[in-house]
Amino acid sequence: MERIISNNFVRDLEDGILRNILKYVKSDTTLAMEIRKDCINIYYRGGSLLKIKEIGENIYNGYFDKNYIKTENSQSVVIECIPGINSMSKANKLIDYIPKIKQQMDLWMKIEMPDGGEREYKHIVAKENNYGLIGKESDYFIGDIEYRGCLNNYLFDMIGVKWAVDNDDTSNLDLALFKMYYGNKYLKTCNEILKDLNDIASFLVNKDCLGILKEDLTEIYKVKTMLGLLYPYKDLEINFSDKIEIVYIFGNQSNENKNLKDTLIEIQNSKEYKEISKIADIKIATASFMGYGLYEKNMINLDKAIQML
Repeated sequence: MERIISNNFVRDLEDGILRNILKYVKSDTTLAMEIRKDCINIYYRGGSLLKIKEIGENIYNGYFDKNYIKTENSQSVVIECIPGINSMSKANKLIDYIPKIKQQMDLWMKIEMPDGGEREYKHIVAKENNYGLIGKESDYFIGDIEYRGCLNNYLFDMIGVKWAVDNDDTSNLDLALFKMYYGNKYLKTCNEILKDLNDIASFLVNKDCLGILKEDLTEIYKVKTMLGLLYPYKDLEINFSDKIEIVYIFGNQSNENKNLKDTLIEIQNSKEYKEISKIADIKIATASFMGYGLYEKNMINLDKAIQML
């Protein structure tokens, strides 16, 4: 397995020296925990607030992304928060730094990304479909955000599964891959989107790469449900059907956006779209009411999306 934490790591998060960190994340709705190889990443507003890496049996290092440190504040934040975490007291010290790191990230984002940027909204989509009452009622679950595939280091905005709310069977779920473009500022050109479709197609036709992605998702879901981070909040085993959905989320786009309409028409008429449609269903996510809940009945094809614009 390429990306998964050890059984010791899971136990330390459940009821060991890291249990207060998990409790803190679960109690703070602005945070999300993602599973990485030998580590966890705690996200805040779409950015990695804290990485906790296993360096030995029941020993961990905590890291803050130094890219968020502004020069004038370099003395006021911690870069490597706590090295050699091997006790609950050290883990609790790490928790004490979280509010300060949040403040630093808020400062960075105010200067560098005053509109929040796409990453923050990916975080919101994942939270809304994974937690609480909305997560229980939506038809898609997000397993990971900014997942790096194993072919040419390809980056998926989000990966997950289509799991209809009225379906109790988790042995035959459809793989769901998400691309997000938030606002006109982040809408790519048609050529960029078509190149991205080609990259996705190259990934999907590679059985080894697709197999690793599915194995990763299976393990991520198992760990997240064990830790109470994902509904139904208990150890969950999933398996996949042969179906794949590629879901586009055009966040906060006007329904009179001619640029988006022209882009979708060009995509629909492209050879790239025709080829990838042979191996995956391409959907556009819409909402009947406000919010980022993902529902099967609100997934539309390109024809319908073009008609709406």
